[in-house]
Amino acid sequence: MKATRRAGFEIVGILIAVFFLVPFYWLLQSTTKDIGQLMEGTFVPQVPIHFIDNLVGVFAYNKGVFVHWLANSFLYSSVGSITGTFLAAMAGFAFRRYRFFGRKLLFFLILGFAMIPHFATALPLFIEFKNFHILNTMWAMIVPSVLNVFGVYLMVVYWNQVPEEMFDAAMMDGTRELTIFLRIGLPTILPGATTVLLIAFVAIWNNYFLALIMLNRHEVFPLILGITTISSASGWPVYNLTVMGAFLTALPLLILFITLQRFLAPQLTGAIK
Repeated sequence: MKATRRAGFEIVGILIAVFFLVPFYWLLQSTTKDIGQLMEGTFVPQVPIHFIDNLVGVFAYNKGVFVHWLANSFLYSSVGSITGTFLAAMAGFAFRRYRFFGRKLLFFLILGFAMIPHFATALPLFIEFKNFHILNTMWAMIVPSVLNVFGVYLMVVYWNQVPEEMFDAAMMDGTRELTIFLRIGLPTILPGATTVLLIAFVAIWNNYFLALIMLNRHEVFPLILGITTISSASGWPVYNLTVMGAFLTALPLLILFITLQRFLAPQLTGAIK
């Protein structure tokens, strides 16, 4: 009975893995095709292989605008995720260290705001940015990205795992709060901060909707939006270049996860006390 149950779980796991891997396989093998081969709809690489032609075509498109999109994506994701994680860590530290009026209410409000879908706040955000005259600028992507409400919740969870004795010992030595935060607290919650950073980086990198409503200048597009605008001189979509662009858009995230997965924190225990 146990062997049958185990085999059943393994089969379900394999099916789930295949379900998630098939789209990436389709994307990978589609980078080897030209437009005509793509229209055939097969799931195998084609001969002759057009991978190099598609790769060169993407980087040569519109005088190399793909490189600008790539740089924009790295800028938005890096600045937004690093700044947002640092601010979330500071907020989590404040919830952990201080007992202030309305603390639990504020925490539950933060948790509630984290559940609000982004598209629900898109229109108010658009009107606000229009009044501040920052539409179609990089600030329209950076400013919303540094406000990581869900990251604040995660940081509260991670900070609550830091023993109180560690703070007491530092206070007895006359250590100031800023030093406790920077030199004692942050190294302790580094795995959690790395987790929040990676989640934020991926979310910003893939934030197509925000870029769609805030930007209409090609030079400030991120990759996720820019590749959808690839077209010929007559205005028709160039599907083989779009597919190659989509593959190159997903590749940095794959490399990032493979490189930093050992820093991901496996434990998420505790909540606000």
